[in-house]
Amino acid sequence: MSQDNAEMDPQEPAGPAPQDETNSKDFQFVLKALVAAYEPLLEHELKAARNIDELNREAGIAPPGIGEDIARLNRVFETFFTAEVAIRLLPEAVRGRFGPAEEWRWCMQHIRCCMIFGWLVCRGPRTFRASSRYLYQYWICVRQALGTPVAVPPTADQRRDFDTLVKALATAYKPYLTGELKAVELLQGVAGQTAVRVSELDEGDEETAAIFDRLFTQETARALLGREVFSTHSKEPFFWFCRCWCLCAIRFGCCLARARRLVSVRWCLRYYWDCLRHCLQPLHCRITGPSGCIRGLSDIMAGKILEPVAGDAYGTDFGHYLIEVRDPANTLLTNVVIYPNGADNPDVTLTQGNFAIAGGTLGWIDVQKAAHDAGVILLTSTTFTVTLRVFGTNGGELQPPCTTTYSLSADEAYIKRISTPWSVNYPDPSEPLRVANNALSALATIGGWMHVRGDAFVYGCLGEQIQQYTIWAIPDQPFSFPQPPPYTPVVPGANWTQIAHIEYAAQTVDGTLYTADQVRAYNMLNGNPDPSILTNIWGTRAECISVAIDFIDDLICWNIPSLIPSEFNSNLLPKMNAADEGGTGKFTFLLQIIDTDGNQFYDVQRAWVDNEPVHAAITGIASLPPCADLYTQYHDGTFKTVNIQGTAWDRLIDPADPTKPTSDNFAHFTVNFQKQGAIGFALLIDSPNPVPARPLPLGVGTLTPWNLQTVDAATNPLGLPADQLLAPGQECTYVVILQVWDSTVVNEGTDHESGYILFPIKIINGPEPL
Repeated sequence: MSQDNAEMDPQEPAGPAPQDETNSKDFQFVLKALVAAYEPLLEHELKAARNIDELNREAGIAPPGIGEDIARLNRVFETFFTAEVAIRLLPEAVRGRFGPAEEWRWCMQHIRCCMIFGWLVCRGPRTFRASSRYLYQYWICVRQALGTPVAVPPTADQRRDFDTLVKALATAYKPYLTGELKAVELLQGVAGQTAVRVSELDEGDEETAAIFDRLFTQETARALLGREVFSTHSKEPFFWFCRCWCLCAIRFGCCLARARRLVSVRWCLRYYWDCLRHCLQPLHCRITGPSGCIRGLSDIMAGKILEPVAGDAYGTDFGHYLIEVRDPANTLLTNVVIYPNGADNPDVTLTQGNFAIAGGTLGWIDVQKAAHDAGVILLTSTTFTVTLRVFGTNGGELQPPCTTTYSLSADEAYIKRISTPWSVNYPDPSEPLRVANNALSALATIGGWMHVRGDAFVYGCLGEQIQQYTIWAIPDQPFSFPQPPPYTPVVPGANWTQIAHIEYAAQTVDGTLYTADQVRAYNMLNGNPDPSILTNIWGTRAECISVAIDFIDDLICWNIPSLIPSEFNSNLLPKMNAADEGGTGKFTFLLQIIDTDGNQFYDVQRAWVDNEPVHAAITGIASLPPCADLYTQYHDGTFKTVNIQGTAWDRLIDPADPTKPTSDNFAHFTVNFQKQGAIGFALLIDSPNPVPARPLPLGVGTLTPWNLQTVDAATNPLGLPADQLLAPGQECTYVVILQVWDSTVVNEGTDHESGYILFPIKIINGPEPL
């Protein structure tokens, strides 16, 4: 306060006052108790004024400190604030509402500390540093009053609680300091003008009160009282009123610190009296969140995506509250709200909010479950309605309830197919590709030219639309590339291969300008149930309508911007191993969607890419070259069994991993023979095992043994058609045929296959000469 104002006689506050109760017996009783508590303090000051020598002696000892102030204030407020005074301060109609006074004695002890804190803050220097010291003393006082004194030195938990209080004080003080700077600028502009008379009780009161209101939140209440004490007392119906009473007590202590006359002390009590009556509020509700576009949080409770519901639910007769969530079709959803327990933590066992809350967290919406339960309706809208219903102890309900709406940030960023194989459980980043849209179908490998199919679509929140999408193929031998979290950017690596990039921007086609919104509307990639092709380039397509004019149908067509499917050649992807012949390896395909607000959404799909040809060769039969003579019998007349040598082999995608049917996707090989002029083939072997056998490298081995009696017409052990057989002594040219396949889906419709590998041999059905 300036020196000019300090010399003025304080004015009583102007403006209409609440209903005057100052002549009541209760007010007079409390006033007498307050004056009686002040009397020793005034007598001490009067005595000092009359005895200059004693005053000089006290001044010579040491300047008065904060400890002396607290001791003196404790004596004053302990004398004043008795249980009877506390009860008489309350309106007579509510004195029994909160139960016996003994049950809320903890609150009365707390209130005395609130009065002292208010007095210190407003009596001492108004700086943040000084206020922090007073806050520390207040914290010490509260913990002592509640029977949980602060340790010396404070424990780690206690230090953490006080840090919370100091940070809250800094936040609460900031608007005040900003306002003071503005006031300095204003006063510089009116310097020299006549000072305005200001009441000693009003000056700065609103600013100070605002600091207190911002300081004492639900979170700071836990830090102030201690979490265990807070958990215990927050369950009591008196808790919310005690918080309001404390704020009134702080303002009362602040007012007393500024009072210089007894009449001002009486006005402070009047303010305090009226403030408590304002605390006795009817049921009240307010929702400050969620609203607008929400995303949910995954770090509140493991395994759940939750969105806090913030606001107020309190009142003198508060009983409990309910939070209701309705889907876009106005259907009430069940079990999607989690309420806080006494420690303000989510408790899935609670079915209602049991504690009055002012400016805190009322509960959490299980966003994922709410979306799941809303189901197909989300395809047309993602706007949910939240209703807060507050009930009194008598069962009555506040009307009207409080409501808010929020929208889910919805996206369809999914890769469902690469080539023709399917990602069955496509939201799972680790889901492999399968040959059919069935979780029991075989795993797939892919190669050649192919498309990526899926969804690339953004909707839900107002204004959110797709702006662009990109698909990369990322070499990923350990399949460890993680799916990026939404709303975070990625920087493409040097070895990433971009296989598609589409931007939705305005385009001009045949002289007509199409806006970005029109381009999006004509090219939505949200195929359901069949996925859309995502590997595209921009082109045009014709749109036609038939218009009936004078009973004649007139077909009108025009070109519009259109996404045109464009396959990519997987053989151009990087080789995983230097020995590979084509673009072969383990790849993670990454789809990124960016919406018009700059948000990013992702999906990944693992894929085994195989562009290695199968190897097939017949190198000899019984070590004979092509077209050589081969006798069916030894010289003693017994039939021979000879080996057909060659190769039926396919390289592993990952040499360190022989897993079938992915890394090792060798399918089978067949060896047939055919007599010259015969119709059809005779099968010797159909084998799933490569030659050479795993883990041998590419080379030569035995494709199959061949018992040459199979061509003997006299015995015909296989029951072959006559045109495949030789009579005794007969000879003819045969062709041995090798075919090799793997299981890779190539070019979305074929596989790797060797074709016919032919080996001619002349067979003579008789004994080999000596």
